[in-house]
Amino acid sequence: MDNNQLQRKFGFITAVCLIVGAVIGSGIFFQNATVFRALGGNLGLAVLAWVIGGIVMFTMAYVWAILAGRHESMSGLADYSEALIGRKYGYFLTWFLGTILYPSFAAVLAFVSARFTANLLGWDNAFLNPGTWMLAGVYLIGIYIVNVISTKLAGRFQVSTTFIKVIPLILMGIVGIIVGLVNGTQADSIGTPSLLPDTDLRNPFYVAILATVFAYAGSEEILMFNREIKNSRRNLPLAIIVGSIIIISIYVVYTIGIFGSAPVDELARGEDGVLSGFRNVFGSAAGSILHVFVIISCLGAMNSAMMAGSRTFYSIAIRNMGPAQEQLSMVDRKTNVPHHSAVISLLCSALILLFVFGNTSRWFHGVTNDLGISITALAPITLMAFYIPLFVMVMVRGGATRDGQRPMHWFNRFVMPALAIAGGIFMIYMVFDTNWRGALWYLGGFAVIMGIAALFLIPSIARRGQASIEQTTTQESPN
Repeated sequence: MDNNQLQRKFGFITAVCLIVGAVIGSGIFFQNATVFRALGGNLGLAVLAWVIGGIVMFTMAYVWAILAGRHESMSGLADYSEALIGRKYGYFLTWFLGTILYPSFAAVLAFVSARFTANLLGWDNAFLNPGTWMLAGVYLIGIYIVNVISTKLAGRFQVSTTFIKVIPLILMGIVGIIVGLVNGTQADSIGTPSLLPDTDLRNPFYVAILATVFAYAGSEEILMFNREIKNSRRNLPLAIIVGSIIIISIYVVYTIGIFGSAPVDELARGEDGVLSGFRNVFGSAAGSILHVFVIISCLGAMNSAMMAGSRTFYSIAIRNMGPAQEQLSMVDRKTNVPHHSAVISLLCSALILLFVFGNTSRWFHGVTNDLGISITALAPITLMAFYIPLFVMVMVRGGATRDGQRPMHWFNRFVMPALAIAGGIFMIYMVFDTNWRGALWYLGGFAVIMGIAALFLIPSIARRGQASIEQTTTQESPN
């Protein structure tokens, strides 16, 4: 049996784990390698890049917390967009989240989880090994099954993986700092970095910041669970702020600690360097166990992306918009999961995983390989383009809602949204400045997907217009 009501079943701890689990995934492990390569192993600049990325993330998360504190019955960005700008804006934003952003996160995290697993098992050429890609598909389907079996099961998985994933980060941060202070690694990396900067990059520091921004991505996923968090007007904003502070702190401490675990040129090799660093600090056996925790960390982040993605088309359908509204608005009574919406999310993730595989296998040689088409690296262009008008409207309307709430405090209404706008513009500029050709190709694909969304929106508008006419005719007809 199905209905269209999601229940409030997540408490404050689960909410914190949702945001921490959504953000902390594979990014901190393999994006640090990008930061190291771009900045030549300079620890001071690397920490600064992580701090700047964290500030950008925190200002936006703070605005989400403001809105979450004023909209208890809302279900994420679609409702915030509808309240501040309009129904159509919320529709297109949610379509983007459901077809591009969340599925790309899930697909990339599935592949990275498989790469870390292949590396742990000692597979040759894990990046191109067909077995790695098959394992990525298994991970993707496995996490989907966890989500459709039960939302509570997915929530418990998120809580457990969040606690598991912070263990290797905190241990490496603390122990790595101690080891680095003893052998002088951190001091050397600040004064005379052992790795030459990547001279092929036009703006290495921008590249480093973009890498950290990717690792911080995902904080908005928790907004999709507003209808499912108990006392969300209190718990959700608090969880966003607390979770954001936890994430930034862990990332900075881990970055300092990992410098003490292995030579920087070794750490710059990505997951190979991460595994070497853990084994150097904790020994071969303990390092391998912690490496398993890293894999669980990636799976936990993928679970969060899948949970959020599975609710996007449900969020559209319950507004009587988009395709197959009756089917996509259904929620299973036993599992309290929008199964049909989850299937769409899985299919989008699988298509993006196939694209990543084709790009890696040089199917598109001469186009994407030369232009650097990376959906997760380029998606901030359109994500920020959607967010900036929302931040502007928070300032213009003071977060006013239909129930006559009091105006916001000036700091919440003007200062934090302005900082979030500045961060969004900065991110768009950085993406174009580092890879403008790839950005143009991405925008072409984005336009096609939004065009498909528009085609599905037209019948929805027609149905609502017809319903309005029928209602008016009924009211005016004689008894």
